[in-house]
Amino acid sequence: MGRRTVEDTRQLLLDVGIRMLFERGANGGVTHVKLSEVAAAADLTTGAAYRCWDNQEAFHSDLATAAVRWRDAEPNAATVSRITSLVEARAPLAEVIRVAAEENLFRYPDDTAFLTTIALRACGPTDETLAEAGRARLSTAIESYSVMYSALMRLYGLRARPPHTVTEMALCLAALSEGFALQAMSGAPHPRVVRDDVPPDVDPDWTLFGIGVEAIVDRFTEPAEPGTESSADDGPRVAATGPRRGGHRASPGPVIGSTLPPTHLGG
Repeated sequence: MGRRTVEDTRQLLLDVGIRMLFERGANGGVTHVKLSEVAAAADLTTGAAYRCWDNQEAFHSDLATAAVRWRDAEPNAATVSRITSLVEARAPLAEVIRVAAEENLFRYPDDTAFLTTIALRACGPTDETLAEAGRARLSTAIESYSVMYSALMRLYGLRARPPHTVTEMALCLAALSEGFALQAMSGAPHPRVVRDDVPPDVDPDWTLFGIGVEAIVDRFTEPAEPGTESSADDGPRVAATGPRRGGHRASPGPVIGSTLPPTHLGG
């Protein structure tokens, strides 16, 4: 095996540093993760570490940027995994929304990686490199979720309500999600609502986040015209499956082809 290059050493230290940062959380940024500690955890000498960075400040700048860019899975992987069985069973869209919102909301306390990247992105105005990494991360997430939303819209016979687009809806939903994530970071309990306006096949126990998601979806989408194609931003089209029912989207009818994008189901 060949000698490790400086770039190899640098990447190893960043990988170990990110792991330590996510274990500890963004306690005032990344300065609590010391390069000497990272080197020791990577079984390297401090001298080897300082051949990659001139000083601690340079290491912290690269660590923060790398942490914001880091991902171990598709942004929507957990959500897709949770709702796939509901979609395949043709559950009402309201129930899909309720379950998806719950999945996103209650991963926050334990998802230190997600919360840490939000905290670091908030430092963007003072660091252009960090801001650029934050924009790239947001763009990737919006693209991934837009594909999922487009697939669900086709399945439920919906289209984007003019003049809006699926991407705009994804941006609003991301802002709502991250806002509640910030509240979770402060330890604020999330409100729940027992609804009396849902049909019998939809669980009445909702998070406030789920209710907000449903309101955004309702504003940004509308039923596709009967006999026409369901309209979303991208991907193959399928026939419309029916109008709203009693204030909630009807369950989808027969689906042409796959349900949710398989490339977003795992990892």
